[in-house]
Amino acid sequence: MTFPYLKWASPEGGEQNYVLTADEILIGRKSDANIVLTNPYVSRHHAKVIRRQEGYSISDLKSTHGTYVNGERIEQRELRGGDRICLGQDQVELLYVTGEAATTTISCLTEFDDLEKSINQLASILPAEYSDLEKISSILDFQYQWGKSFSAEKTFQHILQSALKISGAERGFVLLKQTQSFEYVVGMDGKGRLLSQSDFRTSRTVVRQVALEARPVFMCEGLPTEFAQQESILEMRLVAIACMPLQWISAQSDTPEVQGILYLDSTKTMHVLSGLDQKILNKLALEAGNVFQKLEVIKSLEERKTLEQELALARETQRSLLPHCLPQFDHFCIHAFNQPTRYVGGDFYDFLELNNGDWIGVLADVSGKGIAASLLSSLLQGALHMQCRSGAEPEEALNQVNQFLCEKTAAEKFATLFLFALNPEGCGRFINAGHNPAYLFRADSQDIEELESGGLILGAFDFASYSSRPLRLGHGDLLVVYSDGVTEAQNPQGEMFGEERLKGIIREGASAGGEVLEEKILQFIQEFTRGMAQTDDITFVLVERYASSIRVAS
Repeated sequence: MTFPYLKWASPEGGEQNYVLTADEILIGRKSDANIVLTNPYVSRHHAKVIRRQEGYSISDLKSTHGTYVNGERIEQRELRGGDRICLGQDQVELLYVTGEAATTTISCLTEFDDLEKSINQLASILPAEYSDLEKISSILDFQYQWGKSFSAEKTFQHILQSALKISGAERGFVLLKQTQSFEYVVGMDGKGRLLSQSDFRTSRTVVRQVALEARPVFMCEGLPTEFAQQESILEMRLVAIACMPLQWISAQSDTPEVQGILYLDSTKTMHVLSGLDQKILNKLALEAGNVFQKLEVIKSLEERKTLEQELALARETQRSLLPHCLPQFDHFCIHAFNQPTRYVGGDFYDFLELNNGDWIGVLADVSGKGIAASLLSSLLQGALHMQCRSGAEPEEALNQVNQFLCEKTAAEKFATLFLFALNPEGCGRFINAGHNPAYLFRADSQDIEELESGGLILGAFDFASYSSRPLRLGHGDLLVVYSDGVTEAQNPQGEMFGEERLKGIIREGASAGGEVLEEKILQFIQEFTRGMAQTDDITFVLVERYASSIRVAS
């Protein structure tokens, strides 16, 4: 099977292909995007590509600089082969390509087996009229952007070595903003020896001014009076200082901010800096900022990878809570469905057959997402099983489980739950612990009854007490228990699916049986949401009592 892909050509001449294998592909500058583009004209969440039955479409996510298709600014547009997509007018261009896609989601732009060899080749082919600025910039671009040889430590050392040589300074430091101050990252003296943090000392006044104004300061042949009389400068006997801001766009901002400093000083005068020398130093500062930005992206991607691993564990935990196969009880047919959201909620359903022939069904929705929700679900299910198997009545079982959760979990961790117990004749009881009302379709009257009991949520109030209400399923009756992921599913306009729409589907399809009703519910949700991302688990249980007392295989 082949997939279309987005093709991006970098200004340096490399290419990158993003294969569209997922149902939704988020494009943006923030690291949680599927396609991360670190460009100031790209918003944190800029656009989204969505797979539909007829193909793919792209939607702008209220980006600052807009999304354009073939030169026209769009809010939403169906994509066709060869469409030119621009994020920010004529800034970042992607080409929509159909047909045979690349074999990897993100392919390396340019690969070189030997970085040193590549730099030497680059230096040999650059025309003589190229300035040192372009050569330094090109070499640094190779070192920190491409290939597997990227090392922040070595790149910072390279930047300091170059800056010290150009300026004639005795010391140089790279600083990073931490809360309200700038702290040591790496240092070097004029002879290329590394300086430790114990050697770190700078003019705070100069650093503060450069950070505030976001402009470099070059004082290489003596210091103005307002600086020369500063206590720290007098103590260090400094006569020359050069200080440049390091700016980059973080995941939390849309514009470059001063988040680091390239600092040089000396107890004797530095070299007289030409305009080109100052440009080179500013370029080195720019490259140092780019290194920090790349480190931030790498850190975010690593955090995202860790999150994905945690979510995978949570999904596996949640799957283990569900029955491997649905039980078969005399006179009843059970259908159940669970579709977890990407971030994994805490929905689960379960069934338990008792020694006397009665059986219990439960559907629960635990607060939160991810590992925490799946662990709380496991705790709740285990405690409930233990109480029910010990012979406790459903009411007492929930009272004990509630006390247990209140003692063992934080106040913000709770669950809603709908529990029902039935005997082979269809008689029993139900308890609603803060859950959505279940619906009972009556085959003889075609009416729908709402099963509410006003019980409090589980795990939040240690004084809560649970009581049951009677439940009876006649021949052909059908019980529908669901989580709020069903009724709160949203369409592109933000409208919720709602309880009335669900009841309408039940009224229309329940008389045809549980299998047909399950298909109708899923079909209507899919048509209603129209490809919108799922924000909560979608879970429901259908319990149908056969139209006759003869047991039918399910």
